[in-house]
Amino acid sequence: MADNALAIQKKVPLAGFTTFGVGGPAHRFVEVSTQEEAAQALAFASEQGLPFFVLGGGSNVLISDNGFPGLVILNRIKGFSVARDDDSVLVTAGGGEDWQDFADRCAAEGWQGIECLAGIPGTVGASPVQNIGAYGQEVSQTIVQVEALETATGNAVRFQKEQCRFGYRGSIFNSTEAGRYLITGVTFRLVPGGAPLIAYRELEERLAANTVPTIVDVRDAVVAIREGKGLLIREGFDSFKSAGSFFKNPIVTAGEYESIARVVEGADGFANWAWPMESGTVKISAACLIQYAGFQRGHRKGAVGISPRHTLIMVNYGGASAREIIGFAAEVRQRVYDRFGVPLVPEVRLIGFDGTPLGEIGPSATTH
Repeated sequence: MADNALAIQKKVPLAGFTTFGVGGPAHRFVEVSTQEEAAQALAFASEQGLPFFVLGGGSNVLISDNGFPGLVILNRIKGFSVARDDDSVLVTAGGGEDWQDFADRCAAEGWQGIECLAGIPGTVGASPVQNIGAYGQEVSQTIVQVEALETATGNAVRFQKEQCRFGYRGSIFNSTEAGRYLITGVTFRLVPGGAPLIAYRELEERLAANTVPTIVDVRDAVVAIREGKGLLIREGFDSFKSAGSFFKNPIVTAGEYESIARVVEGADGFANWAWPMESGTVKISAACLIQYAGFQRGHRKGAVGISPRHTLIMVNYGGASAREIIGFAAEVRQRVYDRFGVPLVPEVRLIGFDGTPLGEIGPSATTH
């Protein structure tokens, strides 16, 4: 059933568009493949007075069992172009391009800059929103420009790197300007033949026997590591129904870190769990905190639980509802706070929920 030439549909179940495999229907739903179609979809939402939500690969969202009460815009804007710029290449990709395919293509060309970001599910358009990062790289290190539509007007705009205000798992697109732009394309500066980045111990150990690893070698090693942790969501690989890391790694003060370290270092089983930052703060492993709060790998509560391969991944083991996942995440969050005084922040976007779905957190808080 269509409302206009865009074939806007009604009551489309959203579970199949997410890697969690849960979520109720969209009140209205449309797939867009061009910038013009995206502008038309935004205009439709405005005319009908509907809230809207832009969906990419569905790999970083948890959608309510009630679904979404407005228009879901599925971004499938494609495109791939390359321009030379001195010793670099400027690679522009459409916002709806699959990120894993894009990273693979760049690695195959021998272009350095995003090899450690291989295997991350999602779309190119989602990559600058949360400034995706892994194994010492962040996408902001290579982004030159982000192309977008103003959601209020449909006008095309461009953001240079500094205008995006990138930070740890953040940018203006998921903070101060959240919901104001629909990303249609991203331009990256990559280095042909550049030396691959090998900055993390896991990567060093896996490539120890390779004296001169190529970009493809590093890409393959990263994909293998991600698969071993259950982080790879790709056809042909053993995957879990999850949205990857559910919580962000928290950043704490030096004093807070010392207090946490007394607990962690007094126990066995967790190494490489804290990373000092230039600001004097310390980024610590959320997985480590979750484990020492009493949640081991494979911990289950009904149809939802912790991945058997990584403590930070919450898994739909089959038939779980969004309510069950939220309830379990709230319990994990509260117990980490009770043990360490650290309030974990979701990395997964919570869509279609009212108020504060994870509940209030604090000494007297009650979980779902």
